[in-house]
Amino acid sequence: MKSFSFLLFLAFGTLLTPSTGYTFQHKRLAPSQTTPDSQNRRKFLQQSLSIAFGVGALSTPAFAAEEVALPSKATVASTFDAIRYELENPEGGVSYMQKRIDEQDWAGLMEFTKTYDLELRKLRMGKAKKLLQSKEIKETATGYANAVTFDLIGINRNSRKGQENQENA
Repeated sequence: MKSFSFLLFLAFGTLLTPSTGYTFQHKRLAPSQTTPDSQNRRKFLQQSLSIAFGVGALSTPAFAAEEVALPSKATVASTFDAIRYELENPEGGVSYMQKRIDEQDWAGLMEFTKTYDLELRKLRMGKAKKLLQSKEIKETATGYANAVTFDLIGINRNSRKGQENQENA
């Protein structure tokens, strides 16, 4: 509702602001003298301001956001265990990529890295990031997720045909 009031204020402000191509020619009148033009402008201002303030007065007050429910320990454990599996388990994705590099299976490594960003960073790390409560920790997690993306891009680049490099992959 605040944004509506603000937009209304801006709309009336632009109507009342003189354009750059038009200049006002003011005639000084004694306070007792009024012209129909000045009465119309005065009425317009009074009506528009009363509408703007009326809308603002009728708006409902903002309420505080509901408390965020903390995730259960089981949810947190299973979410982070999925990431830990990918990183540490011999059957996880990191071990799979290391095996492809050791065997110099560049085509298999390149195919794997194309889809692994979606699986590891967006799916698993994304779920874990949503469970974090602190803004600073979420920013750190975003940094880690970005690092995963760049590492996968580097691995993919070094596994392309003609650019195979075991040390850099």
